[in-house]
Amino acid sequence: MVKVIDNWEVADVGSVAVVASDRARYARITLKHDGSITLTVPRRVSLRQARKFLESRISWIQRHQHRFREMEKLPAIDRTEARRILTNRVAELARAHGFEYNKVFVKNQKTLWGSCSARNNINLNVNLLRLPDDLRDYVILHELVHTRHKSHSRAFWDAMNRILGDGKHFQRKLRRYKLGL
Repeated sequence: MVKVIDNWEVADVGSVAVVASDRARYARITLKHDGSITLTVPRRVSLRQARKFLESRISWIQRHQHRFREMEKLPAIDRTEARRILTNRVAELARAHGFEYNKVFVKNQKTLWGSCSARNNINLNVNLLRLPDDLRDYVILHELVHTRHKSHSRAFWDAMNRILGDGKHFQRKLRRYKLGL
């Protein structure tokens, strides 16, 4: 069960809803694009501990609020154009590396850059067009490798490394462009 237990006004950040959850194992902060901030804590955490955790994360919250404001300034992406560009790139990379896939879908997702279904359908985020080319290719290759290796097993990363050299390097680099929080 989740219950809103307080609402704090925090200087330089704004309003923060404090939620206690029976299922939460750790404290976490969620920022949404609408500007809302939620601090979710396990029931056993006191309000004093929750406040201390929140205060330790003020700079993190501000950094992500700034990122959201910057994203709002970016022009809208034409979904038809994004579908054309991304679908063509998937075909090029699949051909170059010997991958087979079923269909490509381009979506406006909040938290995922891409995914690969059990039927080898590739789902890509329209916002990939905002990434540098090397990271866009990394995401596409990541999903193409999932057509052969469905989990992030050692075999998956070995395949990624054969193509990219150091796949984890690109994974770390991509985290700087995280979509959702």
